Amino acid sequence: MAQTKKEISQEIETLRQVESELAGIEYVGMSGISHESMDGVLRFLQYGDQITHAKILSNSGDHCLLLTINGGDTVAVKSGFGSGYLGEGPHTFSYVLQVLELFGTEIEEYEVSEEFILRLDQSALTNADLEQIQAMRPVRPSRLYDYIIDPRKDVSEKLQEHFPLAIPFAIIDHRIVDLATSFWQGPDDRLMKGYRRLEDVVRKRTGIDEHGAKLFHQAFVPDKGLLTWPNASESERAGKMNLFAGTYTAYRNRRAHRESKERKDKLLTEFLLLNHLYGLEREAINANP
Repeated sequence: MAQTKKEISQEIETLRQVESELAGIEYVGMSGISHESMDGVLRFLQYGDQITHAKILSNSGDHCLLLTINGGDTVAVKSGFGSGYLGEGPHTFSYVLQVLELFGTEIEEYEVSEEFILRLDQSALTNADLEQIQAMRPVRPSRLYDYIIDPRKDVSEKLQEHFPLAIPFAIIDHRIVDLATSFWQGPDDRLMKGYRRLEDVVRKRTGIDEHGAKLFHQAFVPDKGLLTWPNASESERAGKMNLFAGTYTAYRNRRAHRESKERKDKLLTEFLLLNHLYGLEREAINANP
């Protein structure tokens, strides 16, 4: 049966009232899936956000987080974390807490009801819920280190296990952005194209018909090279020249003559080194303008 205009208006008004009561915050993670909740936290740190405060919201061994991002925004992390047993949930919770400490986050814990956890997991916290947390006193004595499974291990040594190998596009030279955006489709090919392209750039600027280390020695050698860096001492210029020559000798030549079987982290490190050479070339000026 079709609704009347009055019924429709009443439903709209009810929805508006519910929306006005809901807290306008972001939610990340998934209830009961620890890696989803962990990734929700790590993404902020990976992209340069500052997590200034983290509130642990606990109920009977289940834990959520309420994060303060960049000093103002609130983000709720759903209950993928656990404690009181040996398993993925407690181990992931331990790791996340150690990472937050490493990044200087202030951490406090609060006991909340099961219903509170359920509302958070359903992305339905209200403004009253947030006000309740603000009025609560944190758990004392602190149980933070009860949740850290092995405090003797240095978490900084384990960052590579869970943080993604991400290309920092903000610092990539515009001349190799095309190689960066498709890098993981063929790292060896993109690196070789980047090496050849840089040689072409320097040959075009200097007219020197050489390759690899010889090209860069002639182009950047202090006092005799056609390119130089202003306000740099002779030793600094020699050091930068050797960065070019050494990179091509150590990496490019080997890559040109054998199939690469390196780990992804090594490939990305080499690409960032190549990107650094592009930046140094861009900063160089003609020695005899």
